[in-house]
Amino acid sequence: MRRHLLPLGLAALFINPSLAPAAPLDLSAALETAIRANPELAAARRELQALEATVVQAQARPNPELAMQFEDTRSATRSTALQLNQPIELGGKRAARIDAAERGRDAAAAELRGKLAEVRAAVTVAFFDTLVAQERLRLARDAVELAQRATEVARRRVLAGKVSPIEETRARVAESGVRVELRTAESELASARTRLAGTWGDASPRFESVDGDPGALPQLPPPAELGRRIESSPRIARARIEVERRLALVEGGRSRRVPNVTVSLGA
Repeated sequence: MRRHLLPLGLAALFINPSLAPAAPLDLSAALETAIRANPELAAARRELQALEATVVQAQARPNPELAMQFEDTRSATRSTALQLNQPIELGGKRAARIDAAERGRDAAAAELRGKLAEVRAAVTVAFFDTLVAQERLRLARDAVELAQRATEVARRRVLAGKVSPIEETRARVAESGVRVELRTAESELASARTRLAGTWGDASPRFESVDGDPGALPQLPPPAELGRRIESSPRIARARIEVERRLALVEGGRSRRVPNVTVSLGA
């Protein structure tokens, strides 16, 4: 009978993978999931794609126009004119328009890099919060187990007449306090798991636990390296690009002072 149960159990796991125990979530998997499914990152990617399309649109030249004119309504004296008009932009309008569109695209790319850095930081913080809360819950459960043993020992000593009943009461009070700490640890772990799952858009966590060392925090770079990273941070880069984009818009406004020319050919 036992020889038949093992293949049946394995077959059930293959048919319904949700019955298999979930593997612990590590930091790299959490970062990968958040980068792939974070709603803010998805919106930033769509914004970048939209602004890339505006660059293509800004590079387009004015379309030619086909015009037809009629004079007189009588067929004997009516004349018809067919005319092809081609507007030509002057004053650097097209170059200024392209420059402004490209700066807008670069600003969106910098915004995406900034969102990516924020998501990475949020996932790292939420992951270690969950890892610490998970370890705190484990310690709280061990403390409850020890308190239960202490209460049982005190009860037996009272029954044996070795100590006063007040000792059992103290042990039970201490056990109650440890159980309160256990419930607090459970609540903190649930909140930390929810925050971690929220970084990739899940309302409730689908992972059972996280895997890692609570003491293995990411190492900070030297102060000189931190200064260089701050200078090249996506937020500062976006601010610089925004200044360039505004200057390009100003140049575009100035170029409108020069009127365009329309070349016409007709018969």
